[in-house]
Amino acid sequence: MKQNTGVIRFGGIALILSGILFLAQYLFLLPMPSPPLTDAELMAWLQNWRFHLSMADELLFFATLLLIPSIVALYRVLLKVEPIKASLGCGLLAVVIPVHLFLVIILGRLVYPVYELELPPDIYKLVLSIYHGGMHSAALILGAAVIVLCFVIRKSVIGKPVAYLGFMAGVLELVSSYPWLIGTPLMVLCQLFFSAWLVLLGVRMLGRLKEAMGA
Repeated sequence: MKQNTGVIRFGGIALILSGILFLAQYLFLLPMPSPPLTDAELMAWLQNWRFHLSMADELLFFATLLLIPSIVALYRVLLKVEPIKASLGCGLLAVVIPVHLFLVIILGRLVYPVYELELPPDIYKLVLSIYHGGMHSAALILGAAVIVLCFVIRKSVIGKPVAYLGFMAGVLELVSSYPWLIGTPLMVLCQLFFSAWLVLLGVRMLGRLKEAMGA
């Protein structure tokens, strides 16, 4: 019992920290313009925004790692409510972890030197295209995971308000997978809703710890 309580408590804290780090990661990317097309401008763009890219890379790494204990704790809370949907939602959320970690490596290659090897502009363009394609796929999976989980959360001790916020966050996460279509203001809204949902979910898990253990 004490072990389960510790897992859920740690998972709730991890959810709160993960939500904050995901928001901070996006805030570093927010002021960056789209990558230019010409080789010279692209190299200058990478140099000018190196600090923002490196900070976003580090924050994405830690925010993603914090999802691991979060998923374990959430699964324990939701398993007895609807095991199939809980398994599906947590499984989809777990799939995002290796995708994000791979994108951390990709993004890091834009800013961190490897044995002082310099890449030509064409390779940087390939790296950027892989990164944005990966983020598109991760956002689609993440949005689907949040929506599925919220069908279970609304019937759990965590509460309907978290579920309703999650439904909105999940839909907006699907929308955010197309940043070239929706523009910056809507992207900001999408990220705010997702981060707020993670933080509120963690807070409710901590606040409803006794009820969650009895579920």
